[in-house]
Amino acid sequence: MDQYVICQKTMALLPYDSPDGSLQTWVIEEERILSVPQPPFQVLYHSCGYFGSTFSGRKKGAVSMGYKSMPPICVSSELGLYFFPLMSETRRECVWLSHTHIRDWKKFDEKHVLVYLMNGRMIPVPVQLNVFKSKLMRAAQYRYQLCERVASYRLSNEYADVLEISPDKKLTVNERGTYSIREEAPIHE
Repeated sequence: MDQYVICQKTMALLPYDSPDGSLQTWVIEEERILSVPQPPFQVLYHSCGYFGSTFSGRKKGAVSMGYKSMPPICVSSELGLYFFPLMSETRRECVWLSHTHIRDWKKFDEKHVLVYLMNGRMIPVPVQLNVFKSKLMRAAQYRYQLCERVASYRLSNEYADVLEISPDKKLTVNERGTYSIREEAPIHE
């Protein structure tokens, strides 16, 4: 693996300027901090692909659920990887935080919030308190809604406009290559 992939230990993606001027990422994990040679957006983009989707698809999914501006991104619902941006993902200084790993927060100054992560680490982030709280709550709501959809889907097998066919019917292929259903011929012994 030549690129970092977000995992359950990933807590935050923080941008930094490397000595050569390229934008890179400090990946904050539960027990370590990693320097990754790609920008935060690229780490997120690659991770979505690694887990079988695209960033664009994940973003469209969130938008279709009503999260239109700077939506939270579900990198992997199976692993509970939900990240949210503190500003537009196109901005160089965009920070991405894992909703799962935020324990608490407080105002640091007029333009920063101090975020307390589950492992006790504190990181100042460049966003006003009211904006941070709004983004955090949107991520929580999005995560909850996705979990509820999956849970209700598992409990129900009722679908609109779907016709259930009895198991005693037989599937056959017709001349055009499509399928037909007919009565199963009784078996005579």
